[in-house]
Amino acid sequence: MNELLPKRYMILLEVATGEYYNLNQIAEKIGITKQGVYEYMKKMKEDGLIEVVEGRYKATVRGIETLFSYLEQLDKYLEERKRKLNIIQCCAAIAGEDIKKGEKVYLLMKNGYLYAYKNKRASATAIAAENAKKGEDIAIKSVRGIIELSFGKIYLFSLPSITEGGSKKANLEKLKKALEKIKADKIGIIDVVGRASLEKIKVKYDFEFCPIQTALEIVQKGLNVVLVGEDKEIRYAISKIEEHNVNALEEIKYEVYHF
Repeated sequence: MNELLPKRYMILLEVATGEYYNLNQIAEKIGITKQGVYEYMKKMKEDGLIEVVEGRYKATVRGIETLFSYLEQLDKYLEERKRKLNIIQCCAAIAGEDIKKGEKVYLLMKNGYLYAYKNKRASATAIAAENAKKGEDIAIKSVRGIIELSFGKIYLFSLPSITEGGSKKANLEKLKKALEKIKADKIGIIDVVGRASLEKIKVKYDFEFCPIQTALEIVQKGLNVVLVGEDKEIRYAISKIEEHNVNALEEIKYEVYHF
């Protein structure tokens, strides 16, 4: 554990969960000198993270909150790293060609799905756990390496609010041209204004329920997404994307267009 946490947080964790009355006890537990513990403790007292109550070192409420926040961030970081390492016992993919049980396969993301190939080289590999024909689902195991994947982008198409005329006042010709130019992998509608506008220009949409969360998940599979709706809903979507980006290791990019 000493190797995983910075000494500052290791000391704070020990003080918060144990009973310590002198610096020697902490130094012995952490594996650093008494002077080292003293320097850390002095700074943490100044920051209001640690206090002495009846001769015992204790973490303050602020100290516990600081420790919890750091451990939570560390946990999120480790979970994300584990996902990127793809430490998976068994999972499903789509066979990119005929594959036999026991063969080594290479893993690629394509159109938002995981594909297994025998002859297409990639940085991530696995072993086929069963036979499969091209296009079938296949169980794979012993996944190793990092599956190459770049996030897609969210294009936010803002339309006039219903009080401003909605689809009746939107520049539908400009909207259609923008959709043709971007050629997004998936199109979602946020509200009635978005739906009516797409129906008027005869463009089919792919999803409509929980559109913002759906869009966030889709772009993380490497696809580009368009979300169409009135201005208020688009501004809300932006706030949710920014909220996601605050805690994300890789930010989701987006662009806003007005029609």
